Amino acid sequence: MAQSVIEALLKSKIGLDANSIGAEAIASAIYQRMADCGITDIAHYLGKLQVSTQEWEALIDTVIVPETWFFREPESFAFLKHYVLSEWLPKNPQGVLRVLSVPCATGEEPYSIAIALLEAGLNPTNIHIDAVDISNKCLSKAQRAIYSQYSFRGNSQSFQECYFQATKAGYHLCEQVKSMVNFINGNLADPAFLADTPLYDLVFCRNLLIYFDVTTKERTIQVLERLLRPEGLLFVGHAETWLLFKTQLISVRQDSVVAHRKSTGGENVRKNHHPNPQRQSITGKNIDVLNKRHLPKKNNSKFVAQERLNVAPQNPILPIELKVNLLETARALADEGRLDEAVKLCNDYLNQNQVSTEAYLLLGQVQQAMAQNERAAQSFQKAIYLQPTHQEALTHLALLKEHQGNADSANLLWQRIHRLTKDKQF
Repeated sequence: MAQSVIEALLKSKIGLDANSIGAEAIASAIYQRMADCGITDIAHYLGKLQVSTQEWEALIDTVIVPETWFFREPESFAFLKHYVLSEWLPKNPQGVLRVLSVPCATGEEPYSIAIALLEAGLNPTNIHIDAVDISNKCLSKAQRAIYSQYSFRGNSQSFQECYFQATKAGYHLCEQVKSMVNFINGNLADPAFLADTPLYDLVFCRNLLIYFDVTTKERTIQVLERLLRPEGLLFVGHAETWLLFKTQLISVRQDSVVAHRKSTGGENVRKNHHPNPQRQSITGKNIDVLNKRHLPKKNNSKFVAQERLNVAPQNPILPIELKVNLLETARALADEGRLDEAVKLCNDYLNQNQVSTEAYLLLGQVQQAMAQNERAAQSFQKAIYLQPTHQEALTHLALLKEHQGNADSANLLWQRIHRLTKDKQF
């Protein structure tokens, strides 16, 4: 009973959906804090939690597992440099580029942004970076800017040598980059978050929304929209793009980068009614389906599949080309936020093709977006079983293990991904 109350408090205060990380992970954090406080009865701990701001912050620090590293998803930073040089700078030659990183965790992301902008040729005086996190413990480490080798996984040695000094305490970030980031304690789930702050050109908010409950997701997206200037870019995680489908944010996906541009109001932002929609699925792949004819929407996924694919309900065996369309339709439905229907079509496809790596990958991504993390992990594992070198499936599973607090399993997966990356370089 007391744990349920604590879960409800986490939901009301920071928007955390207990299903997103699992009740076991929350219970583990609670009992760790109880041990640290010398409390053996959970009801007594709940009483302490309700009257102690310090204990509340300590519990949040224990529940939140800040897994991050420098230049995580390097394609996003390459896209950032390209955007700044080709689009922002020509329009604002003397302007100040305003960037927000939230949550910033222990600082690797905002410092990566600062380094990327320096390497793009911007002057530090033309860069303003705000980095926000709810955890004071994380912010304290970020401001120290001393990191272990683990924060550099996947990056070249030259990157460390250029911007860090190796010491017995760890790798110290150079003062020039440190001075470029302004760290702030804040709660993105608060509707008044950064209410009096000037608008940002770029916002990085990756792999956070999927851990919020539905109400907090909607409220947070409204906050992110408010913080962006017109034509500004929002970077989110692969499993989060479907959440933005009915907003004024338009996908500008390139390769595996997941970014959305805020509409200026002049274009048609009702993307599902665009005359030639370039559908973007949560898998990070471009698809252009269902745009040859307008189809009525029905809630029953069976009829959706039959109408869109023109498949007779009496015929359970699908031709190869229709099987492919079935998977593409599942991607399109996921992109529209129709997740239950997407799961149904993924399973229909797998009934016909039980060795499809891509189908298990898509199914896992949709299940993760639905906070069905255990099922998602099983789907990613099946994809990896079928194709052991599938880096996207390995990456999704590693991130999922991290957020579930299973650092050992995540670390093994990251080592495996790193070996695959090195092999491709030779």
